[in-house]
Amino acid sequence: MDVTMNAMRTLLLAGLATLVASSGGAQVPLTLDTTFRCTQILYPGLSDAMPLVDGSVVVTGAFQLAPNFPTGWLSLLQNGILDGLWPITPAGGGDIHAFGPYYYTSGSHAPMRFFQETGAIDPNFPIANANQPFPDLSFLNNGGIFIQADGKVLFTGDHQLGYPYGPNAPSYYSLLRLNTDATLDSSFHYRKTNGVIWTIEPTTLGRFLLSGVYSTYEGGPAGRILRIWPDGSLDSTFHSDISRGYAKYLLEQPGGRIIAGGQFVFPNEPDTMHLIRLMPDGTLDLGFNNHAEYKDIPTYSFGDFGISVDAVLQLGDGTIMVGGSFTHIDGQLRRGIALLDSTGHLLNTAFTGQGCGLTHDYNSTFMYSGITSITPAPDGSIFLAGAFEGFDDGTVNDPAQRMICKLHGLTTGVQDRGVGLPGLRVFPNPGSEMLHVQTGVPGSMHVRVLDGTGRTVMAASGKEGSMQLDCGPLALGVYLLEVRTDKGRRTVKWTKR
Repeated sequence: MDVTMNAMRTLLLAGLATLVASSGGAQVPLTLDTTFRCTQILYPGLSDAMPLVDGSVVVTGAFQLAPNFPTGWLSLLQNGILDGLWPITPAGGGDIHAFGPYYYTSGSHAPMRFFQETGAIDPNFPIANANQPFPDLSFLNNGGIFIQADGKVLFTGDHQLGYPYGPNAPSYYSLLRLNTDATLDSSFHYRKTNGVIWTIEPTTLGRFLLSGVYSTYEGGPAGRILRIWPDGSLDSTFHSDISRGYAKYLLEQPGGRIIAGGQFVFPNEPDTMHLIRLMPDGTLDLGFNNHAEYKDIPTYSFGDFGISVDAVLQLGDGTIMVGGSFTHIDGQLRRGIALLDSTGHLLNTAFTGQGCGLTHDYNSTFMYSGITSITPAPDGSIFLAGAFEGFDDGTVNDPAQRMICKLHGLTTGVQDRGVGLPGLRVFPNPGSEMLHVQTGVPGSMHVRVLDGTGRTVMAASGKEGSMQLDCGPLALGVYLLEVRTDKGRRTVKWTKR
């Protein structure tokens, strides 16, 4: 059955490619859109990209626009050319989050805030000075961030507190919270590990998935992926047996299963895994292709720990795009990017070319490539960002693309999709402050609001078949609203204006 479906998909893509060649107008899904060409960004690469409704893209990372010109934050126009009105600054790095009139990034050492309108750093968020000399907060290794509905910023990593502050003693902490003025929130019970938490991902019921390099959380044993409640306390209904490695990317699927990309070692498992799926309780999902072989050839000194799946995007047809620092999957060439079926098996219907071209680091001849971010745009296209010079998807080859490229999506624009819930009402749409969600059936419901990058910016649950969400803090723009009940689920587009 799978062979037949793959053959049909291959014929479909081949037919579309022929149509492109003959008419010049058709678009092959998941191939390069050469109307967007970025050629100015130099090594080492980008960490994230946020496509906007007008077609422009905000990018962050550690890169150069010219030799010895370090940069971390800029904007690209709809065609990929540098936005000359946007400030170019070495600040930035990490993931980009939109909230209210601001962009937040995780930064190299601490969260940072920028104005959306101008791209300038917000001077009213002075983290470097706001917590000195008291309570003497030292930002050491910064991980991920999440912006709460009240504007406070949860952040992970490994940070030192010098003086007693609220309920928190001087110590090293891995989960903390900032107020909207960048001061440390003394009302929050900061959480400890014996290492570093790198990754934070919101899920339903206000909970978060965390992952990093540690073996304890709040003094008790903890797997390398754990789940916490909104106050930071451990969710005891979830437990993973991962003993080494950590997740660089986490995605909760409808139904509660979790796709994780990174490096993972389980007790009594012979292989280092790089893309896995967990059951809602944290156990390994045996129905997923957890043991797919991801390789970087030639292999360097770190071995399997030099390979990672860093980005995941589940498409509307159930297939899964994965990006990372690999060159081969199950023996087939897939340099940095690949398409999988819904159970993690490699497909040959996309990305069968040379993939990401090689680049290098500052003052180095060491060559590498890979994808760190896969982000859907409001118009249905998909942006890949990372470290590469040249990109060949197997249908279109452009050796001039650098560090970011745009793909044709499976569809044009955001579609209303899903199964069941024919009575679902989301109103007003467009709206501004209070959003009403009604399923048309009694019983529990789970709602997630996703921004233009595919990230969850709000999640809530109810029991009466209806709910009101205060969307006042959200930035203007287009969102996806995912509604799930035991009768089915739907995903619809909602616009805040």
